[in-house]
Amino acid sequence: MEIKYENARNGDKICSIDGIKLHSAYDPQKEAERFVNGLSCTFSPTHIVITGPALSYCVKFLRKRFDKAVLIAIHYSDKIECDDSIWDKSFISNPDDETPLSEVLYSYLGEEGISSALFASWQPSEKIFPDNYTYVWDEIKKSVIKSRSVLSTRTYFARRWIKNAIRFCLYSKNNSYITYGDAPIVICASGPSLKTAIPSLKERRNRFFLIAVSSALSALLEEDLIPDICISTDGGYWAKRHLSHYLKQYPNLPVALSAESACYGQIFDHPVIPLSYGDGPGETLLRECAYKTMNARRNGTVSGTAAEFAMSITRGPVFFCGLDLAPSKSYSHTQPNELEDMSQIMDRRLLPKETRLSPSSFPSLPLSTYLSWFQNKDFNGRLFRLSNSFNYLNQLGKTKDVDFSFFDTIIKKSGQKLPKLNFVKNEFELHDRKEKILSIINTHLHDDDWVQNALPCEYLIYRRSMDTDNFENSKLALEKGLSNFYGEIMRIISEN
Repeated sequence: MEIKYENARNGDKICSIDGIKLHSAYDPQKEAERFVNGLSCTFSPTHIVITGPALSYCVKFLRKRFDKAVLIAIHYSDKIECDDSIWDKSFISNPDDETPLSEVLYSYLGEEGISSALFASWQPSEKIFPDNYTYVWDEIKKSVIKSRSVLSTRTYFARRWIKNAIRFCLYSKNNSYITYGDAPIVICASGPSLKTAIPSLKERRNRFFLIAVSSALSALLEEDLIPDICISTDGGYWAKRHLSHYLKQYPNLPVALSAESACYGQIFDHPVIPLSYGDGPGETLLRECAYKTMNARRNGTVSGTAAEFAMSITRGPVFFCGLDLAPSKSYSHTQPNELEDMSQIMDRRLLPKETRLSPSSFPSLPLSTYLSWFQNKDFNGRLFRLSNSFNYLNQLGKTKDVDFSFFDTIIKKSGQKLPKLNFVKNEFELHDRKEKILSIINTHLHDDDWVQNALPCEYLIYRRSMDTDNFENSKLALEKGLSNFYGEIMRIISEN
């Protein structure tokens, strides 16, 4: 690839690659201005992403037209001499990079940023870098699909999460937290491979701290393998079904919950470890109700949150059992499973079990998203996937697959200080707590952070419509949504 620099007729520097010019040979400034003015945009973008901008003459005109937007460049090559300081952020596209560009974009922009971004291509670069162009726009498409999926989930669950946090702060009194250790931790997820690992875990039970994600709880307790804690972070109905039946039999089993988690009221009879994500209405409620919390990181799957939480409470290694993250030709979860027990009641001749289970044998978008997260996450060599030489259908990036021989070797080298549970009793009267929560809500309901979390879709439309003809309509829709939500909150507080 031959890169050549010369001056255009107006004296500006231009670039050509293998004889093909990336800018006008007469006036690259005028060309860039026409490009910017020709961009079709019916909303108010928070970010402008330009692919292959070459010498970036468009930046000046982008700032003039979109003065409030963050300007981002995605270069096809690092060989072109461009002053990246004039951009707010820049990336170099490389299909061979360990982390796909879609994940890089999602990490930087988030779902709101991607949904409020304007993407455009500097067309002369497309002809010179066709493979890079195809790769970049495929990755942009993936990031947009992921952001829509996450935003759709948030829109569906948003108000429910805040209402869960209100119930948490109304009723959670028996709390605990964990002090740091150096012994190994084993996390059990509910993939089919867990079944083969349970006998080996039982043989070594006193040598590690055991965390069960909620969907694996029934399989472990059925085999009398008692976890030190169970963790649940899902705000939906199905998550709490995993907890309800078996926790009745083990009243002293501690449960780590985010304030947003869905659970039945009986869970608050157990010791509860309040998990804080450090943001959003749930964090405000926990902080102002004076809960002693433990830090956790929000994730699309409870297994992701559990992995990072485990690494935060020990300096020892962390092992995952049952983390299959793959389609299954039979049950998608190790049995017994609370949801399977519910579903099989509806099996009948015209809608047999095989029909019900068949979707689990095909890849799904959520499963692919969770797998991608683990494959692209660097745990600095501390996280392993443990089994009795189970034949997994995938690899987890830098997370190595190991067997129990390796596990025994690592255990001998690891510390013996297990993370320790410490119990705290929060004393308050329900009437006083209701008044406290009502005061918090009246103070914060119209805060930008609360509005964005409670009504993510309406808030996004409101922000996108600024300086457009649709602004007043979107503002009214947002205010109506907040009014309805306040009514829902008042019903929760007046339930008891």
